Amino acid sequence: APHNIKRRIDMASYEDDKQQILTRLRRMEGQLRGIQRMVENDKYCIDVLTQISSIIAAAQKVGAIVLKDHINGCVRKALTDGQDSNDAINELVDAVSHFSRA
Repeated sequence: APHNIKRRIDMASYEDDKQQILTRLRRMEGQLRGIQRMVENDKYCIDVLTQISSIIAAAQKVGAIVLKDHINGCVRKALTDGQDSNDAINELVDAVSHFSRA
C-alpha cells in the first residue's frame, strides 16, 4: 500500500512548521466558536457565510503547508532513499487529489 511511505520517516515532515500549523489551527478553532455564537444569536446569513469562507481559506492554507512539507520531506526521502518511486508518486497524487477536493 502506498501509505506505508510516511511510516518510514522518523518524524513528521511538517516538524519545522508544527508551531505555525498549530497556531493556525487554534485560530481556526476560535473562528469556529465565533461562527457557532453567530448562528446561536441569529446573525445575518451573509455574515455567517463570510466567516465560513474565512475558515475554508485558513484550512486550505494549513493544508498547503502540510502538503508542501510532505513533498519536501516524505516524498523527497522516498525518492532519494531508493524506495519505490511509484508508491511515493501515487501517494502524492492521492494527497493532492484529496486536498484539491477540500
